[in-house]
Amino acid sequence: MKYLSLFTFLLSVDFKQKLSRAVLYIAIISFLIHLSLYFLHHYVWHSQPDKLFSSPINALYTPFSFLLVLEAFLLLYYLPQSTSIYIGKQYEIITLILIRGVFKEITHLPTQKDVIEQQAYLDLLSNLITVVLVFLMIYIFYKLCHRLKPPPKELEANADHAVQRFIQAKKVITILLLISSLVLAIYSFIEYMIHSSGQYSISSALNLNGIFFDHFFSLLIVSDVLILLLSLFYTDDYALIMRNSSFVISTILLKLSFSADGLFSQLLIIVGVAFGVGMYYISQLFQKFPKKI
Repeated sequence: MKYLSLFTFLLSVDFKQKLSRAVLYIAIISFLIHLSLYFLHHYVWHSQPDKLFSSPINALYTPFSFLLVLEAFLLLYYLPQSTSIYIGKQYEIITLILIRGVFKEITHLPTQKDVIEQQAYLDLLSNLITVVLVFLMIYIFYKLCHRLKPPPKELEANADHAVQRFIQAKKVITILLLISSLVLAIYSFIEYMIHSSGQYSISSALNLNGIFFDHFFSLLIVSDVLILLLSLFYTDDYALIMRNSSFVISTILLKLSFSADGLFSQLLIIVGVAFGVGMYYISQLFQKFPKKI
């Protein structure tokens, strides 16, 4: 089938390695270009732009944006292989977005003597605490699902016919997500270049999460719901249904965090990840029960 050929090409190990290498080169080059533009603004043109070039730390924002797009591709790459790894990649993306936000907040820190009373420092501290908590929960999640390497190919080969159809359906979902994400990425890149041209203040120019990842997580919600419904065709395992349902709720909470501000946004992220990890742990406990009680 044609879509399988497309799947084989776009989500092959060879393509993943080549794309990863290309994105890393682009990230390095974009960082150097951004840094060079900062020095040109401040030391050659002697301008003081309140834009993306107001601080050298802002140059870190550009390569991180490309790395996040790569993480989005890796999320889709692992979707047909393992739903657990696919969800784990969502959590990784959120953590990288938080780290990128830390770079943004550092450039906004006040330099007055009464820094202890400055709200910006409290916001930075809460962001750092959120990063640590989410990073710890991701470690627990991968430890629970024994995610040290991709699952062996024999699992797919030995699956029964119903599971094979489920895997094929996930491949179709992956291709559709990949195409939609590519369109979103192109649109986001154009918007990013427009913001970088200096037409917007730094507060709006750096708030690019809503341009790509807000919409991207909307696509992931649709994907999670389809995976949940399709899984019902080959299993009536209560624990598995609850696990996949909790993944949908977790993704929705992460998506809502993009439209929230401050502590409420961080709370949604922590609760979203914690709910997914906690429900996954409980579903594993259910798996230890004998099939017949």
